[in-house]
Amino acid sequence: MTTADVTDRQGVLQALSARKSSLTDVTSVLADGGYTGEPFAEAIHTMLGASVQIAKRSELHTFVVPQRWIVERLFKLI
Repeated sequence: MTTADVTDRQGVLQALSARKSSLTDVTSVLADGGYTGEPFAEAIHTMLGASVQIAKRSELHTFVVPQRWIVERLFKLI
């Protein structure tokens, strides 16, 4: 847990630094698009000797509510 003024990137680096001795077998870190950029990748490489791979979505995410959910909700309202 960190204070509100610590960014997600900084928080990850702090957490990994605190557990560095138990992460010696880590060779690659998979992260989402919020962790892109050379400074973060370089910090991970310096700290763990690991590479950073960014998982990117190949298409926009869409969520469709199944018809069954609509019917179930309707019955609960009646």
